Amino acid sequence: MVGSRKYLVAVSGIIFVVLVTASCARQDEISEALPVQHTSPLRQDSEAAELVETGQGTADLRALAEQGDAEAQLRLGGMYFAGQAVAEDAAEGVRWWRLAAEQGLLPAQTGLGGRYFNGRGVERDEAEAFRWYRMAAEQGDEEVLAFMHLSAEQGSMTAQVSLAEMYAEGRDVIRNEMEAIRWWWQAVPQSPVEVVVLIRRAAEKGSVAAKIALGRIYATGRGVSRDEAEAFRWYRLAAEQGSAEAQVTLGDIYVDGRGVTQDTNEAMRWYRRAAEQGWTEAQVILGSMYGEGRGVVQDEEQAMRWYRRAAEQGWSDAQFTLGGLYFAGRDIPRNEIEAVKWYHRAAAQGHTGALAWVRRAAEEGDVLAEVTLGDMYWNGRGVATDAGEAARWYRMAVERGDVEALRWMRLTAEEGSLAAQAHLADMYTTGRGVAQDEAEAARWSQQAAERREAETEKVPWFYQTAEEGNAEAQHVLGVLYSSGRIVARDGVAAVEWYRHAAEQGHVVAQFTLGLRYDAGEGVIRDEAEAVRWYRMAADQGHAVAQLALGVMHSDGRGVTADTTEAARWFHRAAVQDVARTQHDSRVVYANSREVAQDDVTIYLWFDLAVARSTDDTRDSVVQSRETVAQRMTRNQVAEARRRARAWDVVHLRVP
Repeated sequence: MVGSRKYLVAVSGIIFVVLVTASCARQDEISEALPVQHTSPLRQDSEAAELVETGQGTADLRALAEQGDAEAQLRLGGMYFAGQAVAEDAAEGVRWWRLAAEQGLLPAQTGLGGRYFNGRGVERDEAEAFRWYRMAAEQGDEEVLAFMHLSAEQGSMTAQVSLAEMYAEGRDVIRNEMEAIRWWWQAVPQSPVEVVVLIRRAAEKGSVAAKIALGRIYATGRGVSRDEAEAFRWYRLAAEQGSAEAQVTLGDIYVDGRGVTQDTNEAMRWYRRAAEQGWTEAQVILGSMYGEGRGVVQDEEQAMRWYRRAAEQGWSDAQFTLGGLYFAGRDIPRNEIEAVKWYHRAAAQGHTGALAWVRRAAEEGDVLAEVTLGDMYWNGRGVATDAGEAARWYRMAVERGDVEALRWMRLTAEEGSLAAQAHLADMYTTGRGVAQDEAEAARWSQQAAERREAETEKVPWFYQTAEEGNAEAQHVLGVLYSSGRIVARDGVAAVEWYRHAAEQGHVVAQFTLGLRYDAGEGVIRDEAEAVRWYRMAADQGHAVAQLALGVMHSDGRGVTADTTEAARWFHRAAVQDVARTQHDSRVVYANSREVAQDDVTIYLWFDLAVARSTDDTRDSVVQSRETVAQRMTRNQVAEARRRARAWDVVHLRVP
């Protein structure tokens, strides 16, 4: 049973639905099965089990139950529910199960929870159901815990609050402040007064997670009147209790002067406390402040110390900056080997600045950079997986004599990469990077031909359907030409197919076309045309296109600067359902090379919007951004902020 439960908890999606059915079946088994079929978990050495085994009467079982035997109470309750040897009486069944459940008998707790949840034999009462479910979950019933998660994801406020309290207290789950905050955050809008009272009660009992949750709620005005002083009070209480997250937030508050007098020294004190606990975001902030001399005397050694601590924990911003410090050699010895090492580590995580540096080095003939790029494209680290690009960079390294690159290239070819097979055929034919070998050339050439034939068989259907006017097929062809999958990469052809789909109203193609014109990929850069396509997608309710359109109006790019119009689009994006926003944007990002395939880009656009919002819309935009942040890790939030800063540098705002 334990093994099966662990398996059920490990899976997700549809399996959760199975859990609901399984849970109900288990409750039915307890309440409705005949004596000879009964399989509820009575202890084999218990008196109740012995009475069932010997077939002795109900009177003896009742006597045992009245003496307080929990397993006899469980069995007797089931008999009343089923009308087995007694008159059917749900109220009496509930009474006996409650007595057993109050003694901590797990099957009685789950059964009672099921009865109240489904309203079977009792009036439906979700709060009472989850009270018993929580007791069972806290005893280690993983099926019940999984069911609680499912109910919470489906919007049950009671389940959300129960999970928040369990994660905050570490009751049968690993204590997890972020999970507790996430569930409280989701519960607040459904019943603000009730949920805030519950969170406040937990905070007053000492829960750090509850204090942080209250800080966020009052800072953003989620379900309550926005109150920066109250937010500060709760953040400070959490920070003084040792929460690194709250300490960093306090540092930010003192830097910005939100609800308090601006005080860099106090900010540094809180940042340092968080950094010394190993909180990477605080370490990066300290590195930045020491490196730039913001609020402190500039000190490259201190900057290096804090950046290194964050870099060693895998923070890509810190890795990139550390590489730059080693290259610059200001106040520290210049060390190109260390610089390259950290640039490569940051690039492998997708850091755009580091990736650009590695690519530039590879294009200038650096063998290590060529191999690194090959690895990144093959494994999809920091870039979209692209076997063709991997093979191209491996080949360059092979031709410079890198044996390891040849090994990887062979592996890529053996796993079916058409590009790698074709490269190897050509190399063995010409003797570039390897000894000439006609047999090897013929082998790889044959494999490449067979692979090409298999892949190109798929393309005619898309062409035929696209030419018949199917917008989805047109969009797929745009994606294929954009990514270089199956067909040769062709930015111009990609734009044409995106255009065909967009002109038919395909919202993802419209937004993607806007991005293409904005960046000048496959077309001449045209901000006015970008605005036109952003607007078409935005008018269909595409939230990220609405944000992009707001940014264009705010900056006066491709359209006359108009803060009122910008605010209107920011507001429309912010008030949309966040789940829909996430879904729409991920469809786009999965098919676009310009942006990442995660919440980082959604946050980036909201962050750009916040900086351009007026007082009337800023709160709603901030709240939407913070809602997205709830799904993200600290590294992802920092990366999104960094990308937003980089975006502003590239797209200089019109004064």
